[in-house]
Amino acid sequence: MPDLRLIVVAGVSALSLAACSRQDVSKDTPGSPEAAAAASAPANTPVTAQPRETRTVPVDVQGVTDVGATVRVKSVDLAEDATVLDVSISFAGKTTNNVKMATNPTYIQLPNGQKLMLKAPEGNPDMNVVNGDTMNGRLVFMGAVPRDAQRIAVVFNEGSSSDSIIGPFLRLDVPLTAQAESAG
Repeated sequence: MPDLRLIVVAGVSALSLAACSRQDVSKDTPGSPEAAAAASAPANTPVTAQPRETRTVPVDVQGVTDVGATVRVKSVDLAEDATVLDVSISFAGKTTNNVKMATNPTYIQLPNGQKLMLKAPEGNPDMNVVNGDTMNGRLVFMGAVPRDAQRIAVVFNEGSSSDSIIGPFLRLDVPLTAQAESAG
């Protein structure tokens, strides 16, 4: 009898393994959705949906704080998951050696009031600008601007004042209209 139990256990195990093997093979059979996805993508590459196309809007908007920081927005990239501003930030003042343009909340405000927060720049999270210097770069704000938005506001150092020698406040209204697109 012990031999019969061993044979039954061995038979059940063989059937279980065969069932697993058939399921694995059926995924790779030609014509199955899994096989089509695997064939169209290189190995180890996830299959993803088509991203929203990035639209670049050329703009020419500038603002100056009372303490002497100047911010110029040159273009806005409206992407699927982020909004990127091409900016030039300068500082020339007599009251301090430097200013920080992101010590307080810095964000893009949408027409509906939502705020897209700044992703802190690596290596300079407070956006410190030394007197006499200019920083050129791209600021990344987390989130997308709605396709039908006509304008956004860029806010630096919310809650501060324009004459702060540490982190001056500045608000820039940036148009995203057809006129702004043709300018430049």
